[in-house]
Amino acid sequence: MELVEGKSIMRFVFRHLFLMAILLFGLAAARGGAAQSFTATHAKVSLVAESNSLQAGQAAWVGVLFDMEKGWHIYWVNPGDAGEAPKIQWHLPAGFQAGDIRWPAPARLPASTVIDYGYEGKVLLPVSVRVPAGYRAANAVTLMADVRYVICRDVCIPAAALAKLSIPSASAGDAADRELFRNAFDNAPKAWPAGWKAQANENGGFFTLLLDTGMSESKAIFFPVEQDQIDNDAMQGLTPGPRGVQIKLKKSDQLKQPIAALKGVVVLGPGRAYEVSAPLAAKK
Repeated sequence: MELVEGKSIMRFVFRHLFLMAILLFGLAAARGGAAQSFTATHAKVSLVAESNSLQAGQAAWVGVLFDMEKGWHIYWVNPGDAGEAPKIQWHLPAGFQAGDIRWPAPARLPASTVIDYGYEGKVLLPVSVRVPAGYRAANAVTLMADVRYVICRDVCIPAAALAKLSIPSASAGDAADRELFRNAFDNAPKAWPAGWKAQANENGGFFTLLLDTGMSESKAIFFPVEQDQIDNDAMQGLTPGPRGVQIKLKKSDQLKQPIAALKGVVVLGPGRAYEVSAPLAAKK
């Protein structure tokens, strides 16, 4: 019991320290003006495009590319025990509209006594941008992304960058950029396949996530999209079966209300990440 209470206190402290740091960062930003006044810390942040051309009335893929120093990481949409996901404020020409980030599948990142969900090394956050019907292909456009993020190693630092990209340009949509997008889409969570089944049971202090994929699965990691549902740093117990796998998940001590489903991403191996929503079976 003392160990559980200690872990709970540590998570509480970590999250409040993050909130304080981000609040101070926001105050500094308000006093300092635009994002250009900040330096991207421990990461090179740039804006890239899948293609060097835009089509009127069509969607184009652009993305914020983080190239981080070794050992540093940023966060997924659910950061885990501490942290905050990157936020993008777009500055686009009239009529252009940016969609949501297509989040790549994250990794479990041990940090002190907690587990974060996020990315290391080089990661692309793709976004679909809708081009207005009145756009003329001969006109060059400049896209800008004001990116706010938290980057961590032994310490965590709120940071900002203003990334710009002109299309068309010699640097947009080259072979290296297209490969970045291809890898990002390959590793992005896919829709749950038709014919697969997912269900969750609750037993005391644990959830059991039952996945039926039609074949035995020897690897599986579940990433919850909502915070405070599972104990992030607890080992996930796997029981392979002839048609799938069962994942035993320890409930978070911060979970105070019943939930209807376990929602998130399950990674079954390289290139096999899927969005899952497993309804919780009613207690008997």
